[in-house]
Amino acid sequence: MAAPWIPLKFSLSHTFKAVFRKSLQFPVRLVSSFAERSHLCGELRASHVGQDVQLCGWLQHRRMGGAFLVLRDWKGTVQLNVPDSKMTECKSLPLETIIGIKGKVTLRPEGQSNKAMDTGQIEVLVHTLTVLNKCTPTLPFEVQSFNKVNEALRIKHRYLELRLPQLQRVLRTRSKFVLAVRNFLSEHHGFVEVETPTLFRRTPGGAREFIVPTHTSGRFYSLPQSPQQFKQLLMAGGLDRYFQIAKCYRDESTKPDRQPEFTQIDLEMSFTTQEGVTSLVEHMLERAWPTECGHVLTPFPRMTYQEAMSQYGTDKPDLRISWKLADVTKIVEDARSPALKDVLLAEGHAVLALRIPQGNKHLSNKNIQEIVDTSMKATHSEVRSSGLALLSLPPMF
Repeated sequence: MAAPWIPLKFSLSHTFKAVFRKSLQFPVRLVSSFAERSHLCGELRASHVGQDVQLCGWLQHRRMGGAFLVLRDWKGTVQLNVPDSKMTECKSLPLETIIGIKGKVTLRPEGQSNKAMDTGQIEVLVHTLTVLNKCTPTLPFEVQSFNKVNEALRIKHRYLELRLPQLQRVLRTRSKFVLAVRNFLSEHHGFVEVETPTLFRRTPGGAREFIVPTHTSGRFYSLPQSPQQFKQLLMAGGLDRYFQIAKCYRDESTKPDRQPEFTQIDLEMSFTTQEGVTSLVEHMLERAWPTECGHVLTPFPRMTYQEAMSQYGTDKPDLRISWKLADVTKIVEDARSPALKDVLLAEGHAVLALRIPQGNKHLSNKNIQEIVDTSMKATHSEVRSSGLALLSLPPMF
């Protein structure tokens, strides 16, 4: 017989009751909760006209001697109409100074709307203005989306680059995606999120690992290249379904799709099949993928390893490029070229062709020579390219 429910009695302070009751009045996210602001700069619209607002943000632009300011936060920008008593102070404020204001939302005068701004129909008539943190008069670079800055300089002063709208969107989109993944796996499919250690012992095979020294002579930790052993232990321990947003480390040269430290969605299931795992990942991406990044089409295309190697020459082809390898061994069997003859006589060899539309127009002699050199050096397992022939054919081909 199940145990009966036991009622719990507890009391809430008047302050907590007031905050909780107020939070119930807002079905949307409380992005200004527990902060000294009532709204975000970029969310004000004509529907807010007449409302008293409190804003905080960075000074992005100043015009007409400080009579008008543009205030920015992560949501966007809004124009401030500064009273005469504050103009002298505002005129000398460096850009990127952090300020807080209180004021009233009003419509801009007729004919002065700015369609380039989401808040272009309104402005805020400033009543009080407080300088929260005055910026230095000169910055390493101007924080503007149109300002193209050297990458090394941007990385050195990363805190400035992070203020750009594009990076703000990237970080918030990533956060939204990770949250959706967690909800999909945990709430809908019973996965358990487990945080596994990042200090582990060295594992043989695989990528080269980062070594972490200890105070004990001759003793080291290594940073795991993936949580492979941990999730196998969890499955053996009966957890059944596991996932985590895992940090992975590999002490290798940076590649286009890999860097020394990266994050992956790591998951493991018991009592399933390859098709079950593939379908789960498809549904997860379909559900969690941010709408502003397009739509994920399912089911994903499938191809065998043999199909990938024979058509693209790699086990991870870029399907955005439609070019495919074609086996032309039968076509060139009667060729008199010594190079092709040697290939045809060798066991297990074949002649493959890759058609590059308008290649003679877009490839220079230098490009062609680089292709030849790369082909001669390329190796995959025990297969080595024996030669490369280039043909320029009329458009009909």
